[in-house]
Amino acid sequence: MAAVAFGQDGDLSASSGQWKGLEIWFATKIEPPGTQLSGGVIVEAGRAHHVINDREHKRAFGYDVVLDPSEDGKSARIRIEPWNPAESKITFDPGWTFLRLPNYPVIAGVKIGDTVALDLLVNAGTGQKVVDYLTLRRRGDMDLRRAPRDFQLADVELTVMDPQISVGGKAEPPASAGGFSGAVVWLYLKGRGRFVLSLVPDEKLGFRKNGVVSGNILLFRNGAAEIRVECSGQIAPGSGAYNLYVLHEPGWQSSDAALTTMGSADRPEYIVGK
Repeated sequence: MAAVAFGQDGDLSASSGQWKGLEIWFATKIEPPGTQLSGGVIVEAGRAHHVINDREHKRAFGYDVVLDPSEDGKSARIRIEPWNPAESKITFDPGWTFLRLPNYPVIAGVKIGDTVALDLLVNAGTGQKVVDYLTLRRRGDMDLRRAPRDFQLADVELTVMDPQISVGGKAEPPASAGGFSGAVVWLYLKGRGRFVLSLVPDEKLGFRKNGVVSGNILLFRNGAAEIRVECSGQIAPGSGAYNLYVLHEPGWQSSDAALTTMGSADRPEYIVGK
């Protein structure tokens, strides 16, 4: 299964240029705890597609989130709408089952900092349920929901906002109208395959030093072509120039091979070879 913005037992965020600087944070939980889940977010056309994968049972849930900000940008209406996997950039391997939500609510008057719960699945026999928690935040605000700890190398993330991509100086079609972040970022280019990008070397998975990240620009090479991604905000933490490590998957294809697509992951193991 191929997807974007993967995370596990953690949070994913999504934002759009149409949301007046607001963003949604997603946290998927099983109550009581049980099967491990991973999730993905794609942002396009003013909406976020959220997909949750249950790999143990080969099933997936999905829905769309549309945010209608208030005039003052301090609250919003959250609309939950059906997601159509047939029109998605995410593809499912044979044998997977796609499950619809029990309902698709419209939640009005959600203020910054509020969290709303969305039931995805309830097992009538065991009482176990899968719940999504959606938190409305202002982009760039500090997240104080967790106890602070020392920073680790694994915490380093790349952040991609409104990416503009060029290959050999020629502009590519836009890959995203919003933003995402993760320990690794991937980029699919028609005819060139997928490039998984990281600030951390991982020779076991096949990452090789092949580029640089500085400010709001990252550069790497594919043969003689220079690939450039320029974003509206800073990509890597810190003010220096950093080595970029790249894993090239030339045979990988998007479900819509005509599109340039990007995504991110909390760990490279979630997407490499998938």
